[in-house]
Amino acid sequence: MKRILSSILFITTVGSAVAQSVPNDLRNLINQANSYFPRLKEQEKQLQAGQVRVEIARSAYQPNVSGTAAYQYVNPVAKATFPLNGRDTQIQFQPNHNLNANLGIGQTIYDFGRTEAGIRRAADDVQLLKHNLDLTRQNLGYQVAAAYYGIGFLQKSISVQDSVIRVAEENIQVIVNRLRNGDALEFDILTQRVRLETAKNRKIDLLNNLERQRALLSYLTGHPNPVVSPAAVQFDVPAAPFTLEQSLQSAQSGNREVLLAQDRVRAAQTDILVTNRAGLPNISFSGAAGYRNGYLPDIAALKFNVAAGVNLSVPIYSGKRNKLQNQAARLNLDASRFAVENAGAQLRQSLEQLSADIRSNQQRLQNLETQVLQAHKALDIARNRLKAGVITNVELQSAETGVEEAELARLNYQYQLVLNQLEYKRLLGGDL
Repeated sequence: MKRILSSILFITTVGSAVAQSVPNDLRNLINQANSYFPRLKEQEKQLQAGQVRVEIARSAYQPNVSGTAAYQYVNPVAKATFPLNGRDTQIQFQPNHNLNANLGIGQTIYDFGRTEAGIRRAADDVQLLKHNLDLTRQNLGYQVAAAYYGIGFLQKSISVQDSVIRVAEENIQVIVNRLRNGDALEFDILTQRVRLETAKNRKIDLLNNLERQRALLSYLTGHPNPVVSPAAVQFDVPAAPFTLEQSLQSAQSGNREVLLAQDRVRAAQTDILVTNRAGLPNISFSGAAGYRNGYLPDIAALKFNVAAGVNLSVPIYSGKRNKLQNQAARLNLDASRFAVENAGAQLRQSLEQLSADIRSNQQRLQNLETQVLQAHKALDIARNRLKAGVITNVELQSAETGVEEAELARLNYQYQLVLNQLEYKRLLGGDL
């Protein structure tokens, strides 16, 4: 496979040229889309929420301080009668009205890395969200560019159809004059009118597609009437060669889908770390200070009190929960690694297919340049021969159709090459 790939030395594209020649109005449209598109705003808020979750996980290192105030009425309470100074005196060991107000503090002393693992997992989620946002922003930019150049392609196609319509109308007028002189048949007029109506219908289809592309661009940018300059119809961008192997190396480090897949591998590895540390002990400090009643001899009086201690929590049995969670995390890691391999394979396939498309479109475009010249030359000859009465109007129509088809085909392949260029740059991870 490497020999096959290395043998493909020159597959021309203009990824670098596109980066240097993005029209100003296209760049403005992309900026508008980045500022407006609701999906981007949604993901930006999700990223902000993820960053907050990192701080939440990090807050486990901080102490927990809480205030408590409680009242409890108890009846009956423990009492005892003792003889005192010749008299029976009743002593109450607990008040009926129990009051307790204190300030408590809890602080983890050492949790054997559980908090650290939680912070890493939250940070991995932020990285995933960031790269997902980058992917959405990149795809949005290329969607805008595709719609922009699609509008240019349709505008240029409409210009070609206008030329076809204008020539057909001129031919009809010429044939009408010749019919009056007895040099033409009514059949010739009918065939030209059929050609005229066919061209008008094609123009209607092109106008419909143009409105659809404008609607798409409005949806992406939020602008009701996006401005598209004549630069959208400039498809003659100079090509630049690249080798497939070098492109693959660049794409592996820049392609957004590959980066996302790699992020998921790191997140899965952190999940294993989290599950491994979930079953470890936890050492914490707890303390409280406040006022309460119930102290002898005056059980109704509030007295200041302090309590402090160290707690050790050791998980012993959880119904195999940790073991099963660890097993699931390892399976998810294996799946994520296969996803990276799949993303790399899809990237290779896309570049190989793109290289084939570029070679094919360039070869066809080179052939069409000759075909367009020949078609125009044939049309000039046909017009001269028609004036001399050597050929019929049907033969002239055939020559005109040849010019029309050659012009539209050349325009189509130029447009396809522009889309190929955009796709190549997208696969390498570049932004417009």
